[in-house]
Amino acid sequence: MDNFSKQIYEAGINDGRAEGKAEGLAEGKAVGKAEGKAESIKNLMSTMNVSIDQAMDILKTPPEEHQYFKDLLAKEQ
Repeated sequence: MDNFSKQIYEAGINDGRAEGKAEGLAEGKAVGKAEGKAESIKNLMSTMNVSIDQAMDILKTPPEEHQYFKDLLAKEQ
């Protein structure tokens, strides 16, 4: 492999790694955010003795996410 081809190859590898890191970071942030919200929902339910729907309303959880958190918390029990 000549020097130019090697540089192109290494640039492609570096670009791929950077893209992979960015995707991993974004996914990690999303998972962390969801876990944090689930924990907040559980805390509200236990400390304020409210239903899961009331807890999500207090946290201003969008209605389209309600079922996701219901399913997630049901798995933990």
